[in-house]
Amino acid sequence: MVNSTAAIVHEASLIDAAVERLGLDGYSVTPGLLPLDLVRSLATEQRRREAGGQLMAARVGRGAVAQALGASERHVQSSWLNHESAAERHFMAFAERLRLAINRRLMLGLFEFEAQFLLYPAGGFYRRHIDALHGARSRVVSLVAYLNEAWTSDDGGALAVWAAPAVVAAEGGVEGGSGAAESAAEVMPLAGTVVLMLSEQIPHEARVALRERRAIAGWFRINPSSAQRIDVAR
Repeated sequence: MVNSTAAIVHEASLIDAAVERLGLDGYSVTPGLLPLDLVRSLATEQRRREAGGQLMAARVGRGAVAQALGASERHVQSSWLNHESAAERHFMAFAERLRLAINRRLMLGLFEFEAQFLLYPAGGFYRRHIDALHGARSRVVSLVAYLNEAWTSDDGGALAVWAAPAVVAAEGGVEGGSGAAESAAEVMPLAGTVVLMLSEQIPHEARVALRERRAIAGWFRINPSSAQRIDVAR
């Protein structure tokens, strides 16, 4: 990966603008935040996992009820990043720079980051939802990074984002369906675009993709451990 002084300064400028917008609106959309060489390396790693049968049908929440709900709410395969490849390590280093910038500007106390590859097949979707139950603080800021080159509006698969807070169940609850209100933004999943969202506040939906749609979804968490309670959730 190229890390010239100009590239470092450019990334820092884009990150500062993204974090500022996150603080103002609860979400931000930054085209080109991930450099194309990293996007391509991550897509190659995802395809390697796909060929090796390491992508599994993603679930919604936990338990048997959540698993049964998942088929109607989400059609996507996933695999957790494990830092084994150089591409993953470069991406996690990028996420760490984001974490530090968010903490510096918004003082959210973000402690750790977890992420997974997502593969939406043709026809794949994820209905309107939020990423964390309000007050649970298990996930504070959500990240989506896209790996799709030459994507057009005819391919579908936009990320719809609603700015207004919503009362929905964590991990897949639906508030009045995807048409409950007009979205504040419709984001094409173009290679290098990074979306940040407040996990407890911003409803979003992956529209039906008409061809394979590749992404990384990640979540910045705080450390809710205390002398009385040790957090072991992953």
